[in-house]
Amino acid sequence: MIREAARKSQNHYEVRQLVEDICRDVASKDYLSECLAIYHYVCARTRYMRDPRTVELIRAPYLIAIDLRHGRRVSGDCDDLSALLVAMFMATGAQCRIVTVAFRDVIYKGDRQYSHVFCQVREPKTGRWITFDPVAGLKTREMLARATHAKVWNV
Repeated sequence: MIREAARKSQNHYEVRQLVEDICRDVASKDYLSECLAIYHYVCARTRYMRDPRTVELIRAPYLIAIDLRHGRRVSGDCDDLSALLVAMFMATGAQCRIVTVAFRDVIYKGDRQYSHVFCQVREPKTGRWITFDPVAGLKTREMLARATHAKVWNV
């Protein structure tokens, strides 16, 4: 569901315009700096908020982009912010993947239960995958160390 939302939004006019505005002062072909500019923009203008107790809300990234372009501060959970970042990174031509992680070994009806999601971008010059997680922020390394299981989803 997150992958589809990001794929559909990557070509949306508002997403591309937002990305162009953010990256206007980044040197051409400096792909890592484009990603960092987008990530820091999203971190500065969004805040983490859990979904309601009994509902998994997923907001379309292009709708969040519209709100951001109008100067609104947006709240969302890890899947909303990851889908937004993937759509924005893909709007620059970046290769992305989504990673779900579990911090406990919980199985429900035969399926592992993952409780967090973030995105990774492949830096084209080095081929390395770079993790972007606006929820974990500066504690991304510690969060990754606590993960017991991970599943990667190519976008």
